[in-house]
Amino acid sequence: MNKISLGTAVGRGARGLCPRCGRGKIFKSWGLMHRECPECGLLFEEHEGDTWGFMYVSTGLITGLFIIGMFLIRPSNRWIGLGAVIVLSVLAMMGTQAIRKGIAVALDFKLREKA
Repeated sequence: MNKISLGTAVGRGARGLCPRCGRGKIFKSWGLMHRECPECGLLFEEHEGDTWGFMYVSTGLITGLFIIGMFLIRPSNRWIGLGAVIVLSVLAMMGTQAIRKGIAVALDFKLREKA
């Protein structure tokens, strides 16, 4: 079997495709993962929670960007600014969830491959 580069695996994962074969989809529907690749049989999470570390770190990164933005941008109306931050942060977390989870699956695949 050909060795998959880290960049290829992460790119496939970010697009919601199996990091090994690039054909099978990681997700059945929004937020619901297949247990294994329907094409090549790769087990996406060998142990439940294998991808949590990356998800926590990426969530912290997004949160940190919003905190920096709150220090740099001062809206004229505090309540409008607060509402905008809440709406934008929820959209950012929900909108990037599948991409971040796919990348986490790809990184986990590469780590298991090394072991």
